[in-house]
This record gives sequence, structure tokens and C-alpha cells, in this order.
Amino acid sequence: MYHEIVLNSLAYLGMKSIEEIEQMTLNEYFLRCEAYQLKIIKRNEELALQAWYIQNVQATKGSAKHPKPMFTKFEQFFDTQSIIDDIRASFETDYHTNAQKDEQKINEQLFIQRMKEFKELKKNGLIKPWSERSEEERGGF
Repeated sequence: MYHEIVLNSLAYLGMKSIEEIEQMTLNEYFLRCEAYQLKIIKRNEELALQAWYIQNVQATKGSAKHPKPMFTKFEQFFDTQSIIDDIRASFETDYHTNAQKDEQKINEQLFIQRMKEFKELKKNGLIKPWSERSEEERGGF
């Protein structure tokens, strides 16, 4: 482990001396590794964006008479946020991706909507209270 930390610090993290590396805490090392990986993703995104521009001009699908671009959005070609989410989730145990946050928000909104519908149906007498249902209507409960 020591050898790997020293090697990675010298090769990737821009550190120049063993003394500097030995003064670094393990948490600081992992934070620097995470930051390095995010930096590399941004560089890869720039390269992918350049490749996408080139590809977008050349790559098509459909017939020769009616060609269509293979990718209509850059995210279909290179999903930066998804890659960043994967990296951060591997380092941060409590990290939630944007997709997870969006899904939770959608679920909360759906729950609120269904509660409103339930209250409206109950108010209009279309829902029979649980205590007034027969065992058969309760499904054996």
C-alpha cells in the first residue's frame, strides 16, 4: 500500500518529494486521487467533444438519400455527469447521483398527487374505510 501511494503521488498527483507524500494523511491522499480522476474526466470530455464534432459531421444512419446523425445530443456520445457520479460514488459513501435525486423528487411529487386523489375520493365517498370492509374486501387481512 505504501509503495502504491508513493508511486501514485509522484506519477499522478504532482508531488515531488517523499517527505511531502509522507506528511499527507490517508484522507488527503484519497481526496487528491478523487480530484485527479475528476480532472481526467474533464480532459476526456474535451477530447470526446472534439471527437463528437468530427463524428457528427461524418457519422450518419439511415439511407444514403436521407442520412441522419448517429447522435443527436453530445450526452448520447459521452455522458460526463454519469461518469462523475460513478467516480464520486466510489469515494463518497453518502454521495447521491443527480439521477437518484431526480427520481426521489419525482417519487415525492407522485406520492403527494396520489394523496390528493385519495383524499378527494374519500371525501366523495368512493373509498370505504378499512375498518368498514369485510375480510374478503381486505384480501384476508
